[in-house]
Amino acid sequence: MKGFIFVTVLSLILFPLKGRSEIIAQTTSLSEQEIMLVNWVESQQVALLHDLETYVNINTGTFNQDGINKFRDMLEVEFKSLGFETSVQPGGEVDLLTCKSRKMKFADHLLARRAGVDSLKVFLNGHLDTVFAKGDEFQTITIEPDGRLKGPGVLDMKGGLVVLTYALKALHHSGRLDDANITIFLNTDEEIGSLGSRPFIEELALKHDVGLIFEGSRDHKLARHRKGLGQARIKVTGRESHAGAAHQKGVSANLELAHKVLELEALTDYSKKTTVNVGTIRGGEKRNTRPGCAEAFVDLRFVNNNEGLELQSRVEKIALTRYTHYPDFPDLPKSEVWAILHRPAKTIHPITDSLIAEAMGLSAVIGEPIIGTYFTGGGTDGSLTQAKGLPTVDSLGPNGDGAHSSREWTTTTSLMARTKLAAVLIDRLIHQ
Repeated sequence: MKGFIFVTVLSLILFPLKGRSEIIAQTTSLSEQEIMLVNWVESQQVALLHDLETYVNINTGTFNQDGINKFRDMLEVEFKSLGFETSVQPGGEVDLLTCKSRKMKFADHLLARRAGVDSLKVFLNGHLDTVFAKGDEFQTITIEPDGRLKGPGVLDMKGGLVVLTYALKALHHSGRLDDANITIFLNTDEEIGSLGSRPFIEELALKHDVGLIFEGSRDHKLARHRKGLGQARIKVTGRESHAGAAHQKGVSANLELAHKVLELEALTDYSKKTTVNVGTIRGGEKRNTRPGCAEAFVDLRFVNNNEGLELQSRVEKIALTRYTHYPDFPDLPKSEVWAILHRPAKTIHPITDSLIAEAMGLSAVIGEPIIGTYFTGGGTDGSLTQAKGLPTVDSLGPNGDGAHSSREWTTTTSLMARTKLAAVLIDRLIHQ
């Protein structure tokens, strides 16, 4: 079936010019059926915005399982009403390398399927979690004076889930889903690297022909290729003692970790677009006690996967190197490290370029044109699917900015335009 995509899609869409970085959009027009899809979406603006408000006002921070479960159950009802068979996939848990030795548990994921006959197999992906914890002050949607929609997840990615859902509603309303072969997978741990859901995503990627992911876009452009991402946790164990009466009898985990932090940050090389960021550091319990345990959580970004492997190796070496020494305690401080490359670099792919060109051409007709592409250090699950051979466009959600901050925004205009675009693009894929 993948060969069928290559022949069919590339015959319909202008290919990116050889040796140039930009993608040239095809001049296109809408069929009568596609115009009906666009008009139906336009008629649903009030309902769409109401659903977005409902979704955004439910906190779904990655570790708020109750909130995620509530949100997931609402979307499951929606997909069932569109004729999808649904199931819940176990979120699972992973061990955390921390001073408190906790486990990280995830809410269950949502899978929805429609199995058509002799139809292109389309994989739609998004995530239910946000970066905003239950106690965060940024919790509800607001409309700014300039008409922007502001709130946790309006862009990343409850806005994208509204785009996905209403695009499918448009197709269902017109009977265009009847023979569709579509799988939807919504995971609950994307914001911390899809550590539990990665096997599900990669398995699904191998069973489909094309992937669409509804992360937000910026500057009216789509992400064409992305850096790879990694993360590391470092735990240092020292020896507690009284900071005044027995300072020399202690082994400072904080001091050892401080040396490591300096070495880790020095791995950043802007000339190679490689970055290492020690994002969080915790250590000690009291001011007047030599700290017996310290930990750090580290972010890694790299342009290609070979560099990623080298970077991972260097991080592990630094983590396990002892920088401070105590003759009375030769086995301390003790260091442990957990490091993983949780998303490969997403490289340029000719079929993905073709789909981007198609989306650009359609957007010029539908509204809010997509004007180009960009390279980004941000990651999505599209990197996982494309690494498994699935051509994936991964920024088809609304346009905006400020994701992962209290400045996160999008617009009603963008939500409507991207929903119309998604409806037409999916329709073309499942009926070509």
